[in-house]
Amino acid sequence: MIKTNAAVFWKNTVVNLLFILACNANCEEFKSVGAHADFKLISFTSQSNMVEDGDLVEFKCLYLKNNTDTLLSDSTYLNELFNDTLTYRENNSGALMLIINKLQEGDSCLARFYKGDLILGRLNLKKNKVEAKDTIFAYIKLKHIYKGKEKMAYLLEENAIARYLTYSKNDWKATENGIFYRIVKASNKNKIVNNDVIKLVYKGYFLNNKVFDNYADNNPYFEYVAGTQHQLIKGMEIAIKYMSCGTEAEFIFPSSLAFGPKGSSTGIVPGHKPLLYKVKILENIPL
Repeated sequence: MIKTNAAVFWKNTVVNLLFILACNANCEEFKSVGAHADFKLISFTSQSNMVEDGDLVEFKCLYLKNNTDTLLSDSTYLNELFNDTLTYRENNSGALMLIINKLQEGDSCLARFYKGDLILGRLNLKKNKVEAKDTIFAYIKLKHIYKGKEKMAYLLEENAIARYLTYSKNDWKATENGIFYRIVKASNKNKIVNNDVIKLVYKGYFLNNKVFDNYADNNPYFEYVAGTQHQLIKGMEIAIKYMSCGTEAEFIFPSSLAFGPKGSSTGIVPGHKPLLYKVKILENIPL
């Protein structure tokens, strides 16, 4: 069973989102797209990376029903990297597709879907029934546009993670960063914070369970000051914050939080390779 646990993300995001929506719901700056939606840019980038027919679009989307204080927490079709994706088609007149056509990579917007737009049927709700008369308010951030070979690499990586989670006999939780994790041995001590000095034991695996990093076999531990950059892969820097002294855990990192599209400098880890790390914190000594 795959579990998605975004409690921290929702807590930090929903209050701000509700405030923005409440302040902007009747704003004249909303622009219509088709007959069933309008939108308003709230942040944009200087990039010129626009979506084209056939591109794979990765985005984050949070939905509210009728601008109430209820987040439709089970409303997004989450893919295995905790973001929604779709293949953009120029001849698709759906409101969400029309809005994405107006965004560049990195842009964020507020959107409203109404009059029975198809998005209402796309929201696979279990707790909050959506009817044709309802208006759906959404915060949308276009995270990345994948083109050509990059698109295929992303899909292959996504599928590899999905297969691993599907056939795993363990329960995994997801973070907003795209990390999956499970706590093997819990600890009741405080979570690791920046500047904590920790003794870290870890071992790295490909998703076929082949070891590529046997640091734990050759060293008693790796001493690390939490928050220090460029000593560990980005995913590990994030993952440590989910742990405490005495915690043992396993993490699955997408390549974007590991060795990226080019792979490791040693050539051991290929590009676009998701990884599994088994991690243990031996000691936590605040400076």
